[in-house]
Amino acid sequence: MGVQLKRTATIKVIVTEEFKKYLVSELERAIKNLDTQLAQMEDQGKKLIDTLKKQGEKTKKQVAAISQQINLDRQQERLAKADLEKKIQDAQLLPLNSEFIQGTVDGTVDVAKGDNLYKKLGALEIVIKDGIVQDIRGND
Repeated sequence: MGVQLKRTATIKVIVTEEFKKYLVSELERAIKNLDTQLAQMEDQGKKLIDTLKKQGEKTKKQVAAISQQINLDRQQERLAKADLEKKIQDAQLLPLNSEFIQGTVDGTVDVAKGDNLYKKLGALEIVIKDGIVQDIRGND
C-alpha cells in the first residue's frame, strides 16, 4: 500500500528568440493590466471623493484617507511597473540556449514501502524548449 505526496517541480526554459518574444509580450501585458487597474481605482476613488464632498464637513477625514490610499496605490503601481520594465530589459538580454527558471508547478508522486523518500521528493526539473519537454531531471 502506498500514498501520494505533493512534489514541486522547477520549470526551466531553454532560451530561444521565440521564448524571449513571448516573455517580453507577457511582461508588457502585465504592465498594461497594472495601468488599467490603477486607472479604475483612481476613477472609483475620485467618484467616492466627489460623493463624500457633497455630504459636507463630516467627511473630510474620509476624503483625506481615500486620497492617501490613491496616492499609495499610485506609488505601488509605479514600483511594480518599474520592476516589470527591468524584467523586460533583462529578458531581452538573456543569452540564447541558456536556461531560464520560469517558475514551479506542483504535482504528486507515489510513495510505497521500501522507496527512498529523499529521491522521490528531491529536486525535480522539467526543461522545455519552445513549449516542448526536452528533459526531466531528478526523476530517478
